[in-house]
Amino acid sequence: MAEFVSEGRRRRALLLSNDRRNHDWPADQGFGAMGKPVPWSRRERAVEHCKEMGLTDMMQITHVIDNMAQALERDKPYEAMQAGCTWLDLTGTYRLMAVLLTDA
Repeated sequence: MAEFVSEGRRRRALLLSNDRRNHDWPADQGFGAMGKPVPWSRRERAVEHCKEMGLTDMMQITHVIDNMAQALERDKPYEAMQAGCTWLDLTGTYRLMAVLLTDA
């Protein structure tokens, strides 16, 4: 009897996970964007965010954005975070990563 109870739980968990996957979020945004090219529109928006966060040197800004984008395109988020932390704090790195992964 116990295996049937756990089977019901497994089915419910599967249904919930399918519901989460079938949301309206585009496949090329968020975690789905990792491993795919980062569009130039997102990179331009990232430049604006870097300026809002206090970076003024364009060499630093382009260095951070290019290195983070290349790491995200290779599906290596930890390398992207390491690249972001060269000139930004952790919050700024997360913020920049969000801009590079979404169109929001």
